[in-house]
Amino acid sequence: MKIIQKGDLNRLKKIKRFECGQCGCIFEAENTEYKHEFSQRENCGWYEAHCPTCHRTVTLSDEADGAKERLGL
Repeated sequence: MKIIQKGDLNRLKKIKRFECGQCGCIFEAENTEYKHEFSQRENCGWYEAHCPTCHRTVTLSDEADGAKERLGL
């Protein structure tokens, strides 16, 4: 096998930034700490993680996540 371009293992972590609407905590979670859900009926997806401060479920829509990536956040 010949490697053309070496990969970056950090890309596998797929870190997402969440903001808790309940307590205001802003936290980052790796892909092992959040789950991705998708609704075929609504044709939209979202990510869910648990706030490390108040332990409530925090959601992040696919659309919002894409906008953050485009802005470099």
